[in-house]
Amino acid sequence: MFHSQHMRTICAAVMLIVTAGCAHDLNKESKALPHCPPQYSFAHADPEHGFRICLPAGVKRAVADYPKDSTLFSGFAVPVRTNLKDKRLIIVPGDYDLLKGAETFGRFTAGNVTFERAKLEEGSAGHLTLHIVYTWKSTNLHFDFELRSVNLSNFDPSNRPAEYNRDTQIKLTEQIMSTFRPTG
Repeated sequence: MFHSQHMRTICAAVMLIVTAGCAHDLNKESKALPHCPPQYSFAHADPEHGFRICLPAGVKRAVADYPKDSTLFSGFAVPVRTNLKDKRLIIVPGDYDLLKGAETFGRFTAGNVTFERAKLEEGSAGHLTLHIVYTWKSTNLHFDFELRSVNLSNFDPSNRPAEYNRDTQIKLTEQIMSTFRPTG
């Protein structure tokens, strides 16, 4: 009796391991890459464009409808009780029209690749989007971090959220980009 219960327990454990392994293979991107730090455990590998990058857990990948052939990651955490409402990363191959109006603000190096960095603000009376764009010149690939906030003056002073700290958010984009590695 003990032997058959023990065997059933072992069989159940093996089935769980096999099932978990099969489910894990369905989404290979969630597998941590060796260079990913714990806070950026979602790994995105792009063999077509020759890179890999680590993103925070909880982000979701989608195909962006604009610009053409770009990849969108959403679901980034935003600071609570601030006017920052959404944060996204769009990876854009090829020419990126948004950069025509952008202001360059230095360079950033990760994985032995130096990126040109630019920023652009766009918006209306109700919202503002700050784009922090890292461009990998040799491959013409752009990493656009969109920081979407609401206009503080749209709130009654008693309900007004705090303004998010742009410098902190730019530092977070740098932390993510520091996980970048070319694969070619």
